[in-house]
Amino acid sequence: MVEQVIQTATKVVDGGLAAREAFTVLATLTREAVPAARRLREIDPDRAAAYRELILVLGQELRRREQTSDEPRHVRAVTDDLAKVLDALG
Repeated sequence: MVEQVIQTATKVVDGGLAAREAFTVLATLTREAVPAARRLREIDPDRAAAYRELILVLGQELRRREQTSDEPRHVRAVTDDLAKVLDALG
């Protein structure tokens, strides 16, 4: 589940998915990814740390793009969902 959130955000960064579309997908994924991230933090802390690093980079890039986006509200929502998963990863 965490991987799917990362993949969805990556598609926004690389232009494969509009932030509006990602917002819709993440509305469901994030609810499931947060508890999965907490479990991952417990059972595989190294992988959780690697995912944290990826999410940090994605979040920074999305925040940078938010300023010039045609859909800043949706970009912000994607970033907010990433932050929820990031917090759960520890």
